[in-house]
Amino acid sequence: MSKRILVSGYYGYNNIGDEAILKGLVEGITSISDAQLVVLSKNPHWTTTKYQVESADRSNLFTIIREIRKSDMVLSGGGSLLQDVTSKKSILYYLGILFLGMFFKKKTMIYSQGIGPIKLKRNRILTKYILSKVDFINVRDNQSHRELKELGVDREVLVTTDTVFGIKKIDADRSKKVLDSLGVSEDRTNICLCIMNWKNYGAQTVDKISKLIEKIFKERPDVNIILVPFFYHVDLEIQRKIYNRLSCVFDHLYIVEDYLHVNEYLSLIANMDMMVSMRLHGLIFATLAGAYPIGISYDPKIDGFIKELDRVQRYYVEDFDEVALAEEVLQSLDNLDELKKETKTHLDKFYKLASMHNKTLLEVLDE
Repeated sequence: MSKRILVSGYYGYNNIGDEAILKGLVEGITSISDAQLVVLSKNPHWTTTKYQVESADRSNLFTIIREIRKSDMVLSGGGSLLQDVTSKKSILYYLGILFLGMFFKKKTMIYSQGIGPIKLKRNRILTKYILSKVDFINVRDNQSHRELKELGVDREVLVTTDTVFGIKKIDADRSKKVLDSLGVSEDRTNICLCIMNWKNYGAQTVDKISKLIEKIFKERPDVNIILVPFFYHVDLEIQRKIYNRLSCVFDHLYIVEDYLHVNEYLSLIANMDMMVSMRLHGLIFATLAGAYPIGISYDPKIDGFIKELDRVQRYYVEDFDEVALAEEVLQSLDNLDELKKETKTHLDKFYKLASMHNKTLLEVLDE
């Protein structure tokens, strides 16, 4: 009989980064194994429909316990689950599921995760305790490995890459209808902006990004700039503010307001030439789909990914210089083919690392 793996993560909310993580996880594991995946989700029916896997309600404790008891492994899978910056309590949820897995004597694995930042002393102590006892730890970047060492987790850790690099095929034609419905002009260079409202910096971000757009259009009126919300219900509001401020001035500024799924987002980014993103998975999608990524960081995970591209992260949401960022965008446009080609050279590395964590998972499962 095939083994059964229960997957825990931030799934079923249509946060495109996390849904891409799940897509990469499912495709990566099922491509080399007949293991049966069961995903804990906020919306189990939706997750089953989208990924053709079993799914169960992540908010029902009795359901979670039942699924753990039926499984051979509990996989804490992908994303930045073990951190307490965006939420002080969610880390307790994910650690709790791992603890239940160990209590019922199931294999437990941290899979392609970004660890930290973890600020609260209680959360640091609990994370060290649980992660010192799981069967295997795999993180997606060296920064997460350093965070584990600072927590006092002194054991073997496999460093690979983000689960999204388990996705190998992107249909660039899939999003043509979306672009056509917006009236996006063809034969122009497409710059994608993925902007989010981080903490109390929303008004400042709107002002700075608006000035960024104005400067780009002033110097390069031959481009399209397309605002794309990655976490639809969260990002769309701030992006509408930017769009409403400038759309009456610039004809080639667009905003994607359709409620899309991960396949459509991947396809959309495959039609972009450059991505300026405050979200990690905007940068990862760009790398995967052939656009040149530039990050505005709110979290060390963005710094870590830019470092994996052998570059230095220069812009931070708290105080980034929109003039300097605009100058980098404009200079990058002048050297775009070369920069895209250089970015693409990293893909094979990411693909190989993604295959490593999937093979390791099967080894742990069969031990």
